[in-house]
Amino acid sequence: MKYENITILYVEDEVNVRELLSRFISRFCGTIYVAEDGEAGLELYKKHNIDIIISDIKMPKLNGIDMVNAIKEINPKQLVIFTTAHIDNEYLFKAIELQVDGYISKPVDLDKLKIQIEKCMIEIEAKDTLSKLKESEERFRVIIETSQLGVFIYKEKFVYVNDIFCKMVGYSAEELYELSSWDLVEEPQKSLGKEVAKRRLQGEKFPLAYNEIHLMTKDGECKTHRVSTETIEYDGGYAGLGTTLDITDSLVTKERLKLLAQAMEQMDEMVRITDKDGYITYVNEALVKHTHYKREELLGKKNSLFKSNKHDDAFYTKMYDAIMDKNTYQATFINLKKSGELYYEDQIITPILDEKSEEIEYFVSTSKDVTEHIKLQEKLKVLATIDALTQIYNRYSINQKIEEELKRIKRYKKVFTLMMFDIDFFKKVNDTYGHDVGDYVLQEFSSIVSASIRDTDVFGRWGGEEFMLLAPYEEVEGAMNLAEKIRQAVENFEFESVKHITVSIGFTICHCYTEKEIVLKKVDDALYEAKEQGRNRVVYKECVCPS
Repeated sequence: MKYENITILYVEDEVNVRELLSRFISRFCGTIYVAEDGEAGLELYKKHNIDIIISDIKMPKLNGIDMVNAIKEINPKQLVIFTTAHIDNEYLFKAIELQVDGYISKPVDLDKLKIQIEKCMIEIEAKDTLSKLKESEERFRVIIETSQLGVFIYKEKFVYVNDIFCKMVGYSAEELYELSSWDLVEEPQKSLGKEVAKRRLQGEKFPLAYNEIHLMTKDGECKTHRVSTETIEYDGGYAGLGTTLDITDSLVTKERLKLLAQAMEQMDEMVRITDKDGYITYVNEALVKHTHYKREELLGKKNSLFKSNKHDDAFYTKMYDAIMDKNTYQATFINLKKSGELYYEDQIITPILDEKSEEIEYFVSTSKDVTEHIKLQEKLKVLATIDALTQIYNRYSINQKIEEELKRIKRYKKVFTLMMFDIDFFKKVNDTYGHDVGDYVLQEFSSIVSASIRDTDVFGRWGGEEFMLLAPYEEVEGAMNLAEKIRQAVENFEFESVKHITVSIGFTICHCYTEKEIVLKKVDDALYEAKEQGRNRVVYKECVCPS
């Protein structure tokens, strides 16, 4: 489907890829701008109103990450899809921080790209719908304040009236709170009005319709009003909610009210209204469809119906304190559908106050499902921290862990051991048996070490056939015993095809705060000496504290 009002910026440095995908992308939008690097892409963004950015990451002059980072400073909510042939963990981690909306590996699967583009289109349309809804709400508010629209709620007596209704009938609000709704109706309509009102208070509902009613003002003047009344749940029971319109303005106002109601029902965002005690009084069609509940299964029920028990009490306490203090609250909730399926819901809760008392009457919640976005962020986080082949920590993660341990030394004087492993003659394994067998050896080696260490130890792949182990050993003897245990386990293990391999190990113990590079140099020297001494051995090098 083509969206003529959508503009896409496509940034790619490879000529063939750029020509192919730009033609494909142009099928979905009205306008496409194409740039050959991040610098040109940023300039185009500044000149044009861009809805979606599709960009490669690694490019000359300015890479995709830095380009998008600059764009996010201009518009934090800019929709971005990355395409890349490089699974570079540092770039992936930065992409997580930028909260991109899609991430596709090259060669680009056109179906996947189409799905990501359409998801962005849907989000744009949803925002547009919400904007139109807000405009409709504002128009509705203006109508209430500037037209001859009166609003009232009644039980046995009036319980709410707005200023315009008071002016219409000539009574003050205090005087009306002492009257029943039918007290204002002229005979012979009064008897019928009283009968219908009594039935509403019992919960009976009637088809929504405007009726011409003759109302008596305080001065005894009879005026014709066009009145619409419906049964609502109110304060633990039922009440009548009514609006009165000047008959000359009724057609225009009715159309505007109809547009507002249609917008609420047709918008993609989920909407629910609850009373001050958390009981649901209204849900729109989007929420019904998304949660798979029937409307009647939700009305009158508590909001806790959606709770998943994935949040602690402190989470809900923070929310409750905010909204009861009459503040709007926004957070991502993990909620349950009727089937028990979990979904992430980005939700905004707004308290609605009584005009007269300024006390909370009910809460309006608008939300959208962000499950796919959360899953994408989690997937990118895994890609950024875990080695794809061995499923242990990668170099980026190990670097982070070493920095964390050095900070602990600086603050708490905690000691740690750093070991570096190198599989002996690993190149020969690859040359003799092929890279598939080499990959298998790396995976088995990772499993052997992982089975030999404690939960508190941190093990990761440093690169190629080199690995790092970060362990909280304080003495050389304990660290040496662990290293020997691993060395012997590797030597005694029978691998498929290659049978037996050995590993060289160097380690150091860090007793004081120093630069990370110094620690890495010391453990690298220890490993080098182990290999120089004939491999398949463990060597310790003391990490000297700076003077």
